[in-house]
Parts: sequence; structure tokens; C-alpha cells
Amino acid sequence: MAVSRTGGPAAGRKFPTGANYVEALQNPTLCFEDPDLKHGTVQQSPVLGPKAISGNFASVFSITAPGGQRYALKCFTRDSSTLEARYQAISKALADLTPSGLSQPWPVGIEYLPRGVLVTGEWYPALKMAWVEGISLITWVERNVRDTAAVLRTAERFAALVADLERVGVAHGDLQHGNLLVAADSTLRLVDYDGMYVPALKGQGATENGHRNYQSPTRTSADFGPAMDRFSAWIIYLSLVAIATDPTVWDQLHDNDGEFLLLKEDDFKEPRSSLAWSLLLTHSDPALRALATQAHGHLTAAAQAIPPLTTAGATPTPRPAPVATQPGGAPSWLAGHIPQPGNTPAASGAGTGTAARTGFARRRPADIIAGVFALTGSAAPATLTATSMLPSGYMAAAQLGALLLSGGALHATRRSRPEAQASKARLLVLQQQVTALADSVAAAQKIRQEIEALNAASTSRDTQISQQIKSLQTELRDEQSRITVKLNKETGDLRTKLSGLTAKEQKQLNAALASVVRTHIQDQLRRTSIQDAKKLSNMGSGTVTNLIAAGIRTAADFTGVRYVQGSRYGNRDAYLIRSNGHQVKVPGVGEVRAAALESWRASLEQRARKSAPTSVGVQERAAIRQQFAARKKKYEAEITQAENAARHKRDQLQQRVTTRLQQANIEKQQHQAATQQQRAVLLQRQAQLADATNAHGLLVTQLTTAGAEHRRTFGLLRYLRFVAAGR
Repeated sequence: MAVSRTGGPAAGRKFPTGANYVEALQNPTLCFEDPDLKHGTVQQSPVLGPKAISGNFASVFSITAPGGQRYALKCFTRDSSTLEARYQAISKALADLTPSGLSQPWPVGIEYLPRGVLVTGEWYPALKMAWVEGISLITWVERNVRDTAAVLRTAERFAALVADLERVGVAHGDLQHGNLLVAADSTLRLVDYDGMYVPALKGQGATENGHRNYQSPTRTSADFGPAMDRFSAWIIYLSLVAIATDPTVWDQLHDNDGEFLLLKEDDFKEPRSSLAWSLLLTHSDPALRALATQAHGHLTAAAQAIPPLTTAGATPTPRPAPVATQPGGAPSWLAGHIPQPGNTPAASGAGTGTAARTGFARRRPADIIAGVFALTGSAAPATLTATSMLPSGYMAAAQLGALLLSGGALHATRRSRPEAQASKARLLVLQQQVTALADSVAAAQKIRQEIEALNAASTSRDTQISQQIKSLQTELRDEQSRITVKLNKETGDLRTKLSGLTAKEQKQLNAALASVVRTHIQDQLRRTSIQDAKKLSNMGSGTVTNLIAAGIRTAADFTGVRYVQGSRYGNRDAYLIRSNGHQVKVPGVGEVRAAALESWRASLEQRARKSAPTSVGVQERAAIRQQFAARKKKYEAEITQAENAARHKRDQLQQRVTTRLQQANIEKQQHQAATQQQRAVLLQRQAQLADATNAHGLLVTQLTTAGAEHRRTFGLLRYLRFVAAGR
């Protein structure tokens, strides 16, 4: 209600419009008393000044105080006699809550300001609320629908919030996606307390019935109490758990432009024709089916009869864990192909590392002989040439041959060394092991590709089935609309006829009465002889005789007079109109006598009308009413027949669509089961081959290292130094 300049009530005042508030808030220092608002900054729109979010009976503005605290100011555009008392009670109840006793910081601080805003010289109340940073539940789900763990955590947080409300005896009154905000830390905030119930408001009525897509069809304003949120709580929790269990239900049941999660008003009012209930109640996940069955059972229950939300048994069935590998980390079929700890060349005592440290052992006579042979053999061509035993022209070829022979001898002797042979054998073993695991590595790569292809095919199939289900929903909705439109047209015409029967019946009764009255009047006129006209002052016996001669013997024999302009003296000729419609000119009856006769007949008719019956006879009335009762029964039967035909068509449509939906769901479940089985087999093989892949990489590294060590330790230059120096 409006308040005066002094703060007293000003009942009957019309509240400002949103535009009035926008104009007033252009100067915060003048329109506010509250210090945070008075010195605050009002959020502005680019062109229109203070930015307002308008609702049914309020406009909300964002104001930032000098200290940086942001507030939402609700300015009311409609009066309510209980406004102040309600908000004072709600504000106190929320302020009394202990934050440590709540599951999360869902309450929003509010303060009712009786002198909230000064508009055109009058103070009006306002509601000052802490600004909540968060996104609506629908927007959050749209962004996180594939993160099933996050959606399930949000469902659990919502259940905890509802449990908080139940524990303190408070009900929000309008639990729905727009009033549930998800904060940056993923906890929930509950906003808009206009319809909230707190214990101090016990016995009062509700100011609103909540969003139609979240409320029971049975809810009324009399349900204002601590239990009025329970239906909404079950519906929201069921929706979140369903999305966490099977994200594809979001694609199948949610409308991008719809003001609901998965279920809406039509699903509550007509559950038999609801595709959403059909899908949820027959889902492959047993926990989801059980939860849907619980929620479905509350559709027709009174608010007080609905139990508080419980989460027992509502957790989605976990996906099967990957198949474990054989003890020891490797499957039995890889035995002999994967080097075990202590069996690889690198791990053995005579491994490559040991060879690298020792190199060649002591020299053998063959090493010395090979060295001497190489030295003398390399010098022989030059010596022979110098002693002229070898022509100089052959020296180059001889020198090359000598070097090749010397090198060959050294190479053969080096390779015959047991150390070099042992190192070479180890390299051969490593190479054989790498080759043995090459097929497993290729198989692992192929399995990865198969898993990726399986996942892509599964996603594509799920999308296809989701689109098929959406098409079924559209088909059901459109066909139901066509049936309804046709039914409304058929029954509309019949109901119009039906509603007009009463008027027609009365009209026919009036017509029957008019006929009775006419008959009575005619009977009375027939009983009045024309001889009675002699009583008229200007009517003599001769005139009466002329009337009788003209066939007018009673007052019923003529109905009126017609006047025709005469040819002389401007007089008019008078013609009496017989009851058969013929006109007759009676000698001696001029304009004056004709008028007298007409007046005489009218007086007789008026007297007869007064004595006429005022109602239709019982039999005739009964016959008319029976006739219209039969017509009414006929129209009602046709309406019932049309409604039954429409209901039959709806039932057939529902059965047809439900059957197709069930087939689609069965196909989906079968496809998911087959995909899951294939994935499990592939994951098992992948887990098995992972050891082979790791071992292959290790062996390749060892082979490369061992090869480099072999070349460095047992190479020709290293052997020459060994032959020359003995180490």
C-alpha cells in the first residue's frame, strides 16, 4: 500500500507503473531514504535510463552501493493489503536461519522498506534484496547436460535444499527453474519469495499458485502451508536424476523454448497421453523407473498427502567397471611375449650395461696374430715396391688388397670374441621380442579405432532415436490438436443449437399461446352480430342491411378498413377488408362510418383479448416440451457421440504412438546393451594389449640403447685400440 509523506498508510492510492519508477530512479538521492540505495548507482539501459526487469506486479532494479555491494530492489506496481505483514514475517524467518545448519547458502537476504521509493511526492514500499550471481537451472542444465556427475550433484544439492525447507517448516510456493539459480561454486540459490510460507503466516491464503509446469493440478490457494512445495520438489528431482541417468532424455523431452525441464502441465493433467511419463516409467534403469513411479503416484494426491522428497534408491545405476587384467598385470596369452621383470637383457647380470662397463677382456693369441697380420700386411706393398719386388704401377691395387685383407682379418677376429658374440645375441633377443609384440601394438591401435567408431555410431544412433521420439511427440501433439479442433467445431455447432433450444421452445409456446388467443378473439367476434353496430350514433338500419348484404354479418367478418382517394370533392372511399382478404365497398359506408366500424371492432377485440387464456393448454404444452426434450436429447447424444469418437481417436493415437515409443525405447535399450557389451569386450582387449604396447615401447628403447652401446663398445676402432694396448 502507499504511504504518506510521514510514513502513514495512504489506502486506496494507485501504485506507480514501471515507467513511473524508471523516472523516479533517475535521481537516487531524492527518491531513496535507505543509505545504501540513496548513494548507490542504478544500473542503466543504453537508452531508456534505469534498467527495469518487469514482472506481474513489480519492477526490479539493480543498484550497487558505494561499498560495492549489489542489491535488487523490487518496486511494486500493485497494492496488497497484506504486503508489509507478509514480507516482515518472511524476512524475519529467513534472518533467524542459522547458516551452519543449512546444506548450502540458498537463502537471499531481504529487507522490507515501508518508505522505499518516493514517486511524484508519495512514498511507496519496496523490497531490498541481496543480488544473486548465478544462472537459472535450465540454462545450467543446457550447459552441463553431458556431465552426468555434475547433474547428479545438483540433484543432490536440490534435495538437500528441499530438506532444509522441510526441517524449518518453510515452503517457497513457486519452486521452478527460474527461481533456482546455480552459483559459481555449483551450490543453489533460491530467489523470489512473494509466495513463501513461514510459520508466522499460518492460516492465511496463498497469493499465487506457482508455475503451471511445476504444480499439481489439484493445488488451490487453500494449500498454503509447509507441504505446498512437495509436488514441485518430486518433479524437479525426478527430472534432474533422469538427466543424470540418461542425458538423451533431455534431447527427447525438453523443448528449447519450453518453460520446463522434462515434465509440464499437460503431463500432469493427461498422464495417460504423456510420452514423458511413458519414457520415464519404462526406462531401462531400475532406479529411475522406481523414482518415476513414486512421482507419478503423486499426480492426483492432495498437497498434504504428498510425502516429503526422499532420495533413497534414486541414485542412477553405475556403469560396469572395465574388466580387470590377469594377475600380474598381463593376460596369460601374452606370456613369453612380454619380458618379465628380471628376465629382460637389461635386467640380467650379463646385460648390456655389464658389457658396456667391461668391454673386451684380455687379449688372445688370435688377437695378437690378427694385429700383427694387419700391421705387416698393410706395410707389405710399400716394402715390396721399395725393394723393386713389386712394380710401382701395382702398388695402389696391392695396398688396397692388403688393407681389405687386414681389415677382414681384424673384423673376423673381433666378431669371434665371446664378449661381442654375447652382446650380439642380446641384440637379437631384443629384436625378436620387439617383432613378437609388433602385431599386438597394431591390434591395440585397431581396437582404439574400433572403440572410437563404436562410440560415434552409438552417439549417432542415440541422436537418431532421440529425434524419432521428438517426432513422435510432435506427431502426438499435432494430431491431438487436430482431433480437438474438429471436435470443438462439431460440438460447437451442436452446443449452439442446444443452447438455442430454450429460446425456440419458449418461442413456440408463445406462438401456440398467440394462436389460442387469436382463436378466442375470433370466437368472441363471431358471437357479436353486426346488428350491435346499430348502437353506434351514425349507424342506421339501412347501413346494417347493406353490411349484411355485403357478407358482413358479425364483427369477425371484416378485419379492417382501406381508404382510397375519391375522384370528387377530395373525399376518400372506404373499403372494408373481409376476413378472406377481399375488399368490399358497402353502400352508405363512407369514411366516417368506416372509421366508426373499425373503432367498434377494435374495442370488441380488446375486450376479447382481456378474457383470452394466458397460457397454453396442458396437453399442447406437454407436446411442445416433449418435442424439444427429444431434440435436446438428440443434440446431447450427438455431442456425446462426437466426444466418444474423439476420445476413441485419441486413445488409438495414444496407443499407436505409445507402441512406437516403446519400440523406440526397446530398440534404444537393446542398442545400448549391445554397444555396452561390445565396448566391454573391446575395453578388455584394450586393457590386455596395453601391457603389450607398454612392453613394446620399453623394448624398442632398450634395443636402441643396446645397439648404440654395442657399436660403441665392440666397434672396429675400439677393437684396434684393444689389440694395440690390451685394454
